[in-house]
Amino acid sequence: MLLRILFSGFLIAACTPQSDIVIRYDDWTGFNEIITPEHEIFRDNKAIMTVRPVMVMRDGRRQFAILTNIRRRVPNGPVVETVYAGDIRLPYQMHDRIWSHCIDGCQRAEVGVIPLTESAFRAAARTGLPLRVQGRRGRYHGVVPATLLQQVLDASDRMSDR
Repeated sequence: MLLRILFSGFLIAACTPQSDIVIRYDDWTGFNEIITPEHEIFRDNKAIMTVRPVMVMRDGRRQFAILTNIRRRVPNGPVVETVYAGDIRLPYQMHDRIWSHCIDGCQRAEVGVIPLTESAFRAAARTGLPLRVQGRRGRYHGVVPATLLQQVLDASDRMSDR
């Protein structure tokens, strides 16, 4: 009987969704940051795209965004030109082009950010955010899961209640 109870508890714990939200405060800049772990939304034989929803807050002002990381496993690195959600062109800012994930040879990556308004972020938290990225060396598409965006909003709302 005890074994059945322990096994049932293990199954329930294994099926419970885990939230790996990172919440940190930088006392030097005064910023609070809420960010999810990297989530892969695209993969083919040439490239991988991951995203991380994020919220940054200071003095009661909040900024929302999706951090992107596009890595190519072929000689030329990615060069993002435009990002769309459906037919809507989203603002995109490239932060860096780097060598990353150097295990069996490095991958060239472009790291960038898609800033969103709070209302757009909240809408995407209900439905997900479909992304279509067009670049000089490839096209990438995927959906930022609504659950990731909602986790950031939940953590943000808990911080605001303090």
